[in-house]
Amino acid sequence: MRFATTCVLIWCLTVAPAAAWNFTGHKVIASIAFQRLTPEEQGKIVAALRRHPRFAPDFADAMPEEIQKANETTRNEWFFQQAAVWADIIRSGPPERKAFGRGEWHYVNVPLFLSESARAELAGKLTVNVATEPPEGANLDTPSMNVTQAINLGRRVVKDPQSSPADRAVMLAWLFHCVGDIHQPLHGAAMFSVRLFPEGDRGGNSVKTKQNGNLHALWDGLLGRDEEFRAARNAAMKLAASEELSRLGKEAQAVLDEVAWRDESHEIAVDSVYTPEVIDLLRKMETTGSVEEISLSEDYLKAGGQIAERRVMQAGFRLAELLKSLVD
Repeated sequence: MRFATTCVLIWCLTVAPAAAWNFTGHKVIASIAFQRLTPEEQGKIVAALRRHPRFAPDFADAMPEEIQKANETTRNEWFFQQAAVWADIIRSGPPERKAFGRGEWHYVNVPLFLSESARAELAGKLTVNVATEPPEGANLDTPSMNVTQAINLGRRVVKDPQSSPADRAVMLAWLFHCVGDIHQPLHGAAMFSVRLFPEGDRGGNSVKTKQNGNLHALWDGLLGRDEEFRAARNAAMKLAASEELSRLGKEAQAVLDEVAWRDESHEIAVDSVYTPEVIDLLRKMETTGSVEEISLSEDYLKAGGQIAERRVMQAGFRLAELLKSLVD
């Protein structure tokens, strides 16, 4: 696909931040979802976000002047995009902003193994959290949840009429982000081996690559790095114009189970992230016990770009359906 190839060429020249899909990907997903909603539904979601305890500093005050002067539809779409990246914005900044951060909510390290012998040797020794239900009594202040649990909790909080407007708004923003996160293959898997990765490779973050820092960052950057509002909106429109991708999105919106989304990402990680090309290189390093940069082929990068397009389309359509159910 021309769009995927162009994006690959762009990110090969840059270094993407370590956040799922980076800002660009999350904003594209938000705009895909926005385009699937009616103006009334869009307005209801933004009205709910306005009750966010950090709406003024992290949303309203962050809006560019040109967007402030635009029409209501444009402003609302900007708020969708900002909601989608808010969970990454709060990784830094003043303490009152960082207090909302929940590092473990972004991923789930479903294990895969470099070899069958590693699987056998590490059996019963792994302590990763792959639970699907939130712990008893979980709330917005529960730090130790994976992305699957966080989505589960978020749906409950936003839908519950007993939740405070502020809590609903915070969890709504988290849902915007986590739905995107769980569709990134390396947010649903971690590679384990005896020598290199006995505690896992942190979703590819420990696998160094010549193209983009590490394997995780490489996949985060598959949609490019133009974080500007209109660039993300235009990218979403271009993807939606594809009959094949739109058909895939419509099929995806029928599956609204976050566990299924996680399992899809894990399967993609097994088949298309940790390909024989990558596995062979990692096994060589496992033998020597040293981590070295790996260089990935053009075919690998092109295939990754096409997968990224499909996953953000699925995420956008599913986010739209989820949001509809929450504003009914």
